[in-house]
Amino acid sequence: MATNAVSRTLGCVALLLLSLAAGCASRRTGAPPSDETTRPKSKIRAEAYLFDAKLRRDGKVNSFRLELFHTDTVLGLGGRGYLGKGVLKGRLTPDSLMVLFPTTNEYVHSSVSDLLSTTECAVPVPPLSLISFFRTLPDFAVLDSVITVAGNYSDEDRPSFIIFVAGCPWQLELTYDRRSEGWRIRDFDFSDGGGQRLYGKRREYRSDVGVKLEKFMVDIPDDAVRIIP
Repeated sequence: MATNAVSRTLGCVALLLLSLAAGCASRRTGAPPSDETTRPKSKIRAEAYLFDAKLRRDGKVNSFRLELFHTDTVLGLGGRGYLGKGVLKGRLTPDSLMVLFPTTNEYVHSSVSDLLSTTECAVPVPPLSLISFFRTLPDFAVLDSVITVAGNYSDEDRPSFIIFVAGCPWQLELTYDRRSEGWRIRDFDFSDGGGQRLYGKRREYRSDVGVKLEKFMVDIPDDAVRIIP
């Protein structure tokens, strides 16, 4: 399962937050979507995050490092175990997620709404732009009325927010701190409501770095197995 690949190192906001929701999905093979194989040499400017993350599943806890590269329109993500082996490479846009788990040759490619609309949800999950939470506090984001945000400002320097949809088992908690650029995510905690939990603490943050375009591109092998939410 892709969740096993994640447990060996990563990836909802987030998002990998979303891969957990697809963890018990069915599978099928097919011609997977891929980026162009020719890699541009240029770089783009992005914000860079490094999280120390842990995945709790079936009573076991696995640790990994999660890299996120954030621009206005796309989030590149990569996961590595503490031995340095990469087991996840992905891209999140405002409405879709593509993640490859190279160690198991599996991949996820779906809309964010489909990934969060698990079979246990009593209602479909409307479009949810997880990217917007990287620069906007959730209670200031433009969200569908079905999505609930519960804010806690008891610590004014580190406000926290719980995001959920009534009738769905999952829950996402985000804690922020203020940087010179504005509020930025410090910690995240995602629970699927069924015993799986992904949480992380920010180790490093850089507001403006040059990132190779390949960090935002994902090539899916022809024989990779697709995980269907």
